[in-house]
Amino acid sequence: MKLCTICGREALREGSLCRYHQEALDNIHSSFESWRKANGLSWEEYIEVLCEIDETGQWVREVAEQIKSENDPSKET
Repeated sequence: MKLCTICGREALREGSLCRYHQEALDNIHSSFESWRKANGLSWEEYIEVLCEIDETGQWVREVAEQIKSENDPSKET
């Protein structure tokens, strides 16, 4: 059994996230184009905003934090 890379719950068969975090990731992707058009944000800026605003829900925030940490060049060796 695979576990979610964020919370340790059982992961979906086709991925590395649980159903909650996968749904959050799907929502992040589906909302990006609207945010980009409305605010002129790049992907990285969009993820940063999701991490910072109070309106972001727990699951989305956790996924956004993971995306942000994966894209952080200071973490590369």
